[in-house]
Amino acid sequence: MGRARNAGEEKVGAVLVVGGGVAGMRAAADLAETGLKVYLVETAPGLGGRVSQLGFMFPTHDCVLCRGSSDHGYGCTRPSISPAFQDRNLHPNIELKTLTEVVDFSGQLGDFTVTLKRRPRHVDVARCINCRLCSVVCPATVPSEFQMGMSNRKAAYKTSPRAIPDAYIIDKGPWCDGCTKCADICPTDAINLEEETVTEQINVGAAILALGYKLFDPSGLEEFGYKRYQNVVTTMQFERLASRSGPTEGIVARISDGKLPKKVAWLQCIGSRDQAHEYCSSICCMIATKQAMLAKQRLDGVDCEVFVMDERAFNKEYTKYYNTALKTHGVRYTRCRVSAVREDQKTGDLFLRFPGEDGKPIEERYDMVVLAVGMEPPARSAELSRMMGIELNEHGFCETDKFQPLQTSQPGVYVAGAFQSPKEIAETVFDAAGAAGEVMRVFHDSLGVLNNPREYPFLRRTDGLGEERDVSSETPRIGVFLCGCGPMVSHTLDLDEIAKKTENLPSVAL
Repeated sequence: MGRARNAGEEKVGAVLVVGGGVAGMRAAADLAETGLKVYLVETAPGLGGRVSQLGFMFPTHDCVLCRGSSDHGYGCTRPSISPAFQDRNLHPNIELKTLTEVVDFSGQLGDFTVTLKRRPRHVDVARCINCRLCSVVCPATVPSEFQMGMSNRKAAYKTSPRAIPDAYIIDKGPWCDGCTKCADICPTDAINLEEETVTEQINVGAAILALGYKLFDPSGLEEFGYKRYQNVVTTMQFERLASRSGPTEGIVARISDGKLPKKVAWLQCIGSRDQAHEYCSSICCMIATKQAMLAKQRLDGVDCEVFVMDERAFNKEYTKYYNTALKTHGVRYTRCRVSAVREDQKTGDLFLRFPGEDGKPIEERYDMVVLAVGMEPPARSAELSRMMGIELNEHGFCETDKFQPLQTSQPGVYVAGAFQSPKEIAETVFDAAGAAGEVMRVFHDSLGVLNNPREYPFLRRTDGLGEERDVSSETPRIGVFLCGCGPMVSHTLDLDEIAKKTENLPSVAL
């Protein structure tokens, strides 16, 4: 794993955090506050991970980690997990590297050499002013990953309404060959379509793996009809339908005809607790319970039935949440495993056949079926484990000791969140804080010292033309949680130049 570090040699006072979801964000923020330099690496164009697609969380049944969403009044349509990570609050000790992946890793505790490969964004984050003109003129339309393929996006787009970094990205696929409309229209010349992949090396003393998880793809299970029957969706697709920032703006409607469903079924343990996945994914039962309650609140008179092997509510608050769904909202739980789904081709309705209380088979009609898909190890887990010298368990998740659940088999490399084992948001956040604490313990001599000090971004900020201005009176530092709907930094633009570029555009609301 590289050269040996001599006894007494100073450790590198920097930490690599792989994964920009809720675990990676929490670990990075905690470490940065202690004075350690943090490289926060994320393969996606922005932070947030899977949690950024959620609208409500259990068991509190409110907006994810803050109440600043349109579900609870005027405000943001989809926050980037925590206001502490908005651009104006990003800690100066955190160096954010999106569209980046680890391609080589060597060394030992206190002195690791990491090779990173960053894919081109084709947009200068410091110059982008979110005018949306690039998206307006973009002729290419592709399915939206954020909306789980249920709506389309332009090739010039933002990953979510409040993305971090707060800038657009140009998805320069084969559909954009020869097209320069976005670059031509950009008023701040922020777009560079010739940008290429960049490789760099960094040195860190420790690493935290917060890789998250991958959702099971049920399309291979033909008996459930996913991707064959339009009204069979996954729990994450239902999540987007119920979200105010979703493709239907929070209206839970059937994909086939847009009608409001009157009868919805949730099928549990799809990709969990079977011959291929012997483990329980831990969150599926509570997700179905939450979604059934949301359906009851959004759809008048809807009948919600959850088909379970057994209801697994992992603590007292979850049991209380389950009982609320059962007794207050009238959600029905049927203990059986549905083996197949068939469709009425004329109406798009779905039929489920299952045993009744007397053991005799029953067939009932439903308007929509939701598949509660389980967790799988993240996509690059096997590759990273070989590269970093860490062990995986028999299910493909990170192997840890019972009494050191955050330490991998490689000293100096720690794990947090669902990469260690399937778990929900609260436990993931606890893991992240614990992993950061483990790193602090190793580097206790370096804490409290700002490595490579630079100006805090809330004191001076670069506008869309590369000019700095003092905004110390306008924006807070990390730890002051504001929704970000306050005063925006103004940009000095050449209005005549913008008018020339936009004179032939269609009338749109920007």
